[in-house]
Amino acid sequence: MLKIDIEINLSAFEREVDDLMAKAFQPAVVEALNKAGEAARDAVRKGMISAFDRPNPFTLAGVDIMKASVRTDGGDPSVLIYIRDRTASYLDLHVTGGTRRAGDPFTTRRGPIVPGPRAPRDSFGNLPRGYIADAMAEPDVAWVTLKPGKPPALVRRKKGQPLEVLVLIVEKVSFEAERFDFYALATGPALDVFGPAFTDAFDL
Repeated sequence: MLKIDIEINLSAFEREVDDLMAKAFQPAVVEALNKAGEAARDAVRKGMISAFDRPNPFTLAGVDIMKASVRTDGGDPSVLIYIRDRTASYLDLHVTGGTRRAGDPFTTRRGPIVPGPRAPRDSFGNLPRGYIADAMAEPDVAWVTLKPGKPPALVRRKKGQPLEVLVLIVEKVSFEAERFDFYALATGPALDVFGPAFTDAFDL
């Protein structure tokens, strides 16, 4: 899971105000934190649209927040902005950089699957759901080894027509670090929103 936990230390402030002010102060902080968290979530989702090729609704919905609430135990309220585990499992390398190989999330035992030059894409740039199974039901489609020792490719070979490469299994897919800078996308808008939101909530 990728996450950012924004916490505001109230202890120094609460020493300067009486009980009545403290009761008003913490709810204002909570309201401001939640508005900051919502701004961060929306900014991360917007960043996904810019960084990736048509991210689908599942990916966008993977960014969420755990809202702050007034603490009765003396602790400080905080809001958590995070990417759910399943979504983070395939976005993590877009944040940190690295290489995805066989056996990693969303790969096969031979390696990651990538669309071939003749494969269709759905509206989000991915292979359509069930495409490989449907293609394999065609009589002219089969998995073949194009290069000795390399993972196979799904191809269509029709008599008298050029070979069509539909799907490739590759040994690895590399990602550049910070192609998708989750932390910068989240923290900048959160900090921008918190101050004005707190001023409005506390009615200063």
